Amino acid sequence: MMGLKKSISFYFLLILFLSCNKPDQTYSYSGFALGTNFNILYNSDKPLKNLNKLTDSIFFDLNKSLSTYIPSSDISKINNGDNSIIVDENFKKVFNASKIIWEESGGYFDPTIGLLTNAYGLGPNTNPNYSINVDSLLNFTGFEKVNLTDNKINLQKGMFLDFNAIAKGYGVDLISNLLKDNGIDNFLIDIGGEMYASGINSVSKTSWRVGISDPINPEKSKQKIFIKDKGLASSGNYRKFLINPISGDKIVHTINPLNGSARETNVLAASVIAKDCMTADGYATAFMAMPIEKTKILISTNPEIEAMVVYVDSQNEINTFYSQGFEELIFD
Repeated sequence: MMGLKKSISFYFLLILFLSCNKPDQTYSYSGFALGTNFNILYNSDKPLKNLNKLTDSIFFDLNKSLSTYIPSSDISKINNGDNSIIVDENFKKVFNASKIIWEESGGYFDPTIGLLTNAYGLGPNTNPNYSINVDSLLNFTGFEKVNLTDNKINLQKGMFLDFNAIAKGYGVDLISNLLKDNGIDNFLIDIGGEMYASGINSVSKTSWRVGISDPINPEKSKQKIFIKDKGLASSGNYRKFLINPISGDKIVHTINPLNGSARETNVLAASVIAKDCMTADGYATAFMAMPIEKTKILISTNPEIEAMVVYVDSQNEINTFYSQGFEELIFD
């Protein structure tokens, strides 16, 4: 009888052990938010309940705080002259991260150039304008003029804040935190090309692998890389631009904050890997406006970022710069 009890106990514990160690499966959830498509892949022994509601809540809060496309958002009210708005944690985190990238990039990343973006006709609800007075508009730009004090933004009348160049990356980080808080450590998030990869693909037992678009042929991959516990963001002028019908010049969505120019530069695309996607997103935007030599110097002095920059060299040939850490992640 004692032997029977031991056998029953053994089999009960074995069943309990097996039931608690179900193999991971790959689950996915896709949708449309922040003006683009998103996709979440994650490995778990069971699907995360209410993921759609949880992500909807994140996107709702982000839009309420930072969307320049929604008139009732906090940032829209601030841009319209309301200095009484108490900004939330999302706004403060994006603002403070932007200040750091603005300083380290020497002003090449600047959320106040939204005024110029709108003037060129590249912003929300705007029409193309090929004869703007850049010098007069530059008087109302410059992130050094904007301060966050007592949870309020001090914004000069006529200025326009726009964090769209970093908000998607921040959205990726928020969803990353959501998954980790729910015990999911192996996942890949993609919001409009801004990504974060955590752990590995525990189903295939391989690192997460992603492709980066070729700026010359965007439907193909320029490079394929492994990524783990890092954010990845890419920026390029090959998708969103206007053509001046008078001069024939291409007007690109990456504006040089130092001189207000929206003309095409010799930098075609930039991809950045960083500790989080918000940081990667901001630097990818900055590197599109920065001269390539300045970009190389910044990367060499900042151990927390790696990058790939596609540019046209002095011989008018397309060249690609890779930081050492970035190059080590490339696979065929």
